[in-house]
Amino acid sequence: MSPDASSKKGLKRGKRKSQGPLPPGVERRRRLRQERRQERLIQLWRLVFFLLTATGLSWLLLTLGWNLRSASQIQISGSQRMDENIVVKAAGLSFPQSLLSLEPGEIESKLMQELPVQEVSVQRRLLPPGLDIQLVERRPIAAASRMGPKGIERGMVDREAQWMPMDMAKRGEKPASAVKVEGWISNRRTVIARILQQRDLLGRPLKTIVVEPAGGVSLRIEMLGLIYLGSNEALLEQQFKTIAQLTQSLPPNLRGTFNEGLDLSDPSQPELKLRPAPKPTTPVKVSNR
Repeated sequence: MSPDASSKKGLKRGKRKSQGPLPPGVERRRRLRQERRQERLIQLWRLVFFLLTATGLSWLLLTLGWNLRSASQIQISGSQRMDENIVVKAAGLSFPQSLLSLEPGEIESKLMQELPVQEVSVQRRLLPPGLDIQLVERRPIAAASRMGPKGIERGMVDREAQWMPMDMAKRGEKPASAVKVEGWISNRRTVIARILQQRDLLGRPLKTIVVEPAGGVSLRIEMLGLIYLGSNEALLEQQFKTIAQLTQSLPPNLRGTFNEGLDLSDPSQPELKLRPAPKPTTPVKVSNR
């Protein structure tokens, strides 16, 4: 037999052997590998499906769900006079607007500037979408005026003597007292606040707090008249005590007679300036001629 014939015979035998059944262990391992590949493909498709679904739902939620569509989605707490419409106008909000695009800090700053409030807290609410706004109102205590760039400005002040423009103050309530502050300036705010807080102890009623441009402070009290306190804030407590003593001890015939001024800039040595007595009128002689 030639070499070529023997090689062809060997190839035929190899083919017959390869086409025959595999051993049980080899066949089982091959089947397990196929099952694992199929399982990995299934898991991969599941992951892709869930990612696509989550992305689509997120997009829908962001574009359609987390939007402010009306003022009814804004929850106001801490105030009974300022409703959602007032807050929307003060904050400059428009609808529809993406909830996630809103900056709570910016809204708080705008509300502090536009509304009579001393504290504002703004929080976004995702479910259901909306805004939670908590307000702490500033309650006006007294009417006030000050010198502005265009002349005298009218407004109000609260318990801490914070200035409230008139348009802002109108959104709140009326002043709690009939006291007026004339010539309000920011660097005398603490003095004005202490006087307002002690107003019931200064004789009744305290009518006016007058602040000079240089910082000196005077009071006009109906029972005592005009009282000059000066600009030394450290003497306020002693001045308050002196005014209270004068209110109790001053004879009735002298009450309200020194509108020219009572100087309490040194409360240990008060200086009283009485109103000058009116001059007697001389009768006019009528001539018969």
